[in-house]
Amino acid sequence: MSAPGSHDRAAEVVARALLEEGATNLQAKLGAHVASFGDHCWQTDAVVREMLRRSDGRLYHRESIGRARRLMARRGWIGSTRVFPLQVPAGARFRSTHGTTSKHIAWKVLGLRNPVTRGERRERKKQAQRIERIEHEQPFTPPRRRVALEPSLVALVGGIGSMPVPPARARNPMERPVQREREQQSDLESRAADARRRLAEWAAENEARSPP
Repeated sequence: MSAPGSHDRAAEVVARALLEEGATNLQAKLGAHVASFGDHCWQTDAVVREMLRRSDGRLYHRESIGRARRLMARRGWIGSTRVFPLQVPAGARFRSTHGTTSKHIAWKVLGLRNPVTRGERRERKKQAQRIERIEHEQPFTPPRRRVALEPSLVALVGGIGSMPVPPARARNPMERPVQREREQQSDLESRAADARRRLAEWAAENEARSPP
């Protein structure tokens, strides 16, 4: 029969042991959170961030969670394995949709014994797998690569295809709509041709300056 509150007990003993080893408060909280799963924790740093709070009640930064996790892994307090998108984490049934890390407590390194029973581990694992199944059903969206463009190039191509803003003038009720559209189209073509010409000049100049 499962011992009541053993997940909380695991978190407590791990936090105390980590503090005795010289861990920071964030590292102790992170270790306690991982220990509460009893086995592997597959949550991303962004999800873990929502579970932990600073002393003033505010959230930690996601990068702070990642740095604490990597340092704890280097010191041998936890095991942390990166899981890439579409890979199956250790102990999981489904592929990771967006990638994560598989984390577990190094009980022997800390000189501790996991107080969470096997039955509780199986139950907690089933809960994690149910959450994993929901995430698995979500479509995979690969991250977009951001390419930095030079400001001069952005300024050159900014006018291509953009609608010109007609100057403010008194409206002539006798002016035909067809004539206005022709004037706007002519102005648009003129702006686009000028932008293409400047773009070609910019490209030729930068190609001439580039090293062979």
